[in-house]
Amino acid sequence: MEFKKRISIFIISLLFTIVLLRAFLSVLQSTNLNFFGYNIHHLFIGAFLTVILLLLFIVGIINKITIILAGISSALILDEIVYLIATDGSDASYLTAVSLWGAIALTAIILILAIILYNIRKHKLKE
Repeated sequence: MEFKKRISIFIISLLFTIVLLRAFLSVLQSTNLNFFGYNIHHLFIGAFLTVILLLLFIVGIINKITIILAGISSALILDEIVYLIATDGSDASYLTAVSLWGAIALTAIILILAIILYNIRKHKLKE
């Protein structure tokens, strides 16, 4: 699969997941995943999925599904980093401007980085 298609799939899955996640959790504000009494934030699900994907990428399994999952796992992580660092981690805090703008800023940084890396790669292939 060509590099441009991989970057595009990653960006689309990341953006789709962030928007869907924010919309879902804004409507169903008290939705939590509790496992044996522990509140499991989607950051941890994203981190675990990212580790699995890293192993798949290391052994050369890079396809449309793994790239989509990389976008999803990245979105799950990016959405919660500022929220968990800068707020008290409550359901109400998830809906604050700090949480929203933090997720937007981190996502924007990754999108800009993806575009920069795409352009560097494109330029090097022309040489």
